Amino acid sequence: MKKILVAVDGSQHADHAVRLAADLADKYQAKLIILHTVDKKPLGPEEKHLAEVEFADRLKEIDLGDVRETMQGYGQIGMRGFLRLQDDRNAALKHILGEALVHEAKRVAAEAGDFEIETMVVEGDPAEQIVGTVDTVDANLVVLGSRGLSDLKGLWLGSVSHKVAHLSPVNVVTVR
Repeated sequence: MKKILVAVDGSQHADHAVRLAADLADKYQAKLIILHTVDKKPLGPEEKHLAEVEFADRLKEIDLGDVRETMQGYGQIGMRGFLRLQDDRNAALKHILGEALVHEAKRVAAEAGDFEIETMVVEGDPAEQIVGTVDTVDANLVVLGSRGLSDLKGLWLGSVSHKVAHLSPVNVVTVR
């Protein structure tokens, strides 16, 4: 086993997956790749809370223009521009949260031993991105939480872990 891919989303199950993947990486002296996918859905309650409580200072660094004009009759940018601005902010916020999640996962994983750790934040459907990253990084194993932060809709469409388990070309370990 040379490379282990672990997917994180900020859930408790993902935290457990990071610990298991780190233990395996240490035991086999494998490279650990920590992946977070950013989707295009609006921020969920968990993400909003995380942003408000833990990352307020970093969010101030996002410079996407002056909104005051926008809020006064949508100024010169019009409604289409306003919506695009909101989409840009949403994407930037999700990317910052994703970077924070992989950074924290890397810190936790590093406590397990001395092995190489790489972090990645990618955009797209989580299951598709995890499976695609397996090929990209030539991973030998995928570790992920059995339940993430998805909403009720995810139960009807199939969970990320379920999709990855069926689509992955390598073994998948799901962690509770």
